[in-house]
Amino acid sequence: MSPEPLTQSQEEFLRKLQRYVHKHGFAPTYEEMVTEFGLKTKSHAVHYVRQLERKGYIHRKANSPRALEIVPRPFAVPFCGKASAGTGINFTDIVGTVEVPPSLFVPADNLYAVQVQGNSLEDAMIRHGDLLLVLATERVENGQLAIVRVPSDEFPDGAWLCKRFYHRGALVELHSENPRYPPRFLPAQDVQVQGKVVGVIRSEYWNGEAGVA
Repeated sequence: MSPEPLTQSQEEFLRKLQRYVHKHGFAPTYEEMVTEFGLKTKSHAVHYVRQLERKGYIHRKANSPRALEIVPRPFAVPFCGKASAGTGINFTDIVGTVEVPPSLFVPADNLYAVQVQGNSLEDAMIRHGDLLLVLATERVENGQLAIVRVPSDEFPDGAWLCKRFYHRGALVELHSENPRYPPRFLPAQDVQVQGKVVGVIRSEYWNGEAGVA
């Protein structure tokens, strides 16, 4: 049976709790929830915990201030269509959601998913049809896999690529992980970073269908 849906504020509280447990290895006390989660009073923390427990998202053990256990459940992230691992593809707005295993990734508010189209990342073990989890950001380090938007004659809004990113002075090098695709060098002002790749879900473990947003 599916758990009872959460309100927006309950969902935000659960995500903060998941991130805290992932970072520290244990659950926060009520007092720490107030401090870390920006709550006004301890009673607010107690209220959220009780609601999450009632809806089946956490378990509590008696007589222990840190005895909270998060029930493992997939979490939904926005699915934004396809990004090219080849020469370029138009990028859509949010077209649905995909469920991500909690054992693989920690929920984040700025996480989204795109599907790989093309084979220019094969040497990085990223294949056509795989699902990329992307952390939305405008800054990436040299050598990181990034989702970028570049000018395109075919697409008025620009083409979206997944490439390894390098600053080269006034230029940006977009490097493929396949010798059949030479690197591209573009003026830095023409390359808009849209996020960095933080995870991959293989196509065989993903059915290729996104839920309705």
